[in-house]
Amino acid sequence: MSFRYSVILGFMGQLQDRFSVYHEQRTLAQKMALVREITGVTGVEMVFPTELSDVALVKDLLAQHDLTLSAVNVNIKGDPRWHQGALTARDRETRREAVRWLMRGMDIAAELGNGLVTVCPLADGHDYPFEVNYSAAWRNFVDGVREAADHRPDVRLSLEYKPSEPRARVVLGNASKCLYACMDVDRPNVGVTLDMGHALYAGESCAESVALIADAGRLFLVHGNDNYRNWDWDLIPGVVNFLDLVESTFYLLKTGYSGWVAFDVFPARLDPVRTMRSSLRMYQLVLDLIDRVGAEALAKSLEEEDVPATLELLMSQLEQHNIPA
Repeated sequence: MSFRYSVILGFMGQLQDRFSVYHEQRTLAQKMALVREITGVTGVEMVFPTELSDVALVKDLLAQHDLTLSAVNVNIKGDPRWHQGALTARDRETRREAVRWLMRGMDIAAELGNGLVTVCPLADGHDYPFEVNYSAAWRNFVDGVREAADHRPDVRLSLEYKPSEPRARVVLGNASKCLYACMDVDRPNVGVTLDMGHALYAGESCAESVALIADAGRLFLVHGNDNYRNWDWDLIPGVVNFLDLVESTFYLLKTGYSGWVAFDVFPARLDPVRTMRSSLRMYQLVLDLIDRVGAEALAKSLEEEDVPATLELLMSQLEQHNIPA
């Protein structure tokens, strides 16, 4: 078994952090052409509004490059209008505008056929004690998500959590709060985007987060990346936390996840095509390892809570293929 793989399209063009600019500017067509060089990647996740201002053009480009829109990523964090919050802003009209952006993203998702919107509400949170009324902010957030969800019951709205950045504390800081938000919104088309790097940064076991979210029927999208658990570095999956990737992939298979794995990898100083190829290869390597060990054998040792036996299953296969455990 494998997954459907996509990349966040913006990472194929010019990138910028707080200090530097990387790579040349590229058009949507040029970025999609680069994606087509990554064998096995069949989808792109695109940002609204910057990359989806001309839906007819995007539709033509997707068809021309034989790509699927895996998700519409609604950006209610980058524009100056969201500096004081988006869905949790004190100003009612600002909150209304954030909901309108979500609705428009959902309309585009329906028009282009993918039926999935993801949003990471990083402008919503706080920096200081006594800065916000937590109860009011949470209620505004839930009400806004519910209103957007009711706009298009045929489109899934996926909430992505992260502990911080750019706010010191983001309203959806971990898997538990994200699941609680889904239950509070109480709409079947609202779920969770599990960004592996965000889960690591939040101090979570990625596999446990997969299990809890999937068991609740809310795992809508996975973002694949890695970090050192101290910041959201968006590294190639598995380069630091390899066993976390193995375990979380096992649980994706165990829970029957059939959605997209989108590579949210920031190739600042690397070639973007080669970086995404390495990301895909890492998942293929992990899937091959699980296949060779045997999912049933792993599940049996897991049920018996026999850690040495589980490690032996994995290490024996790694040793046979000359991969240091």
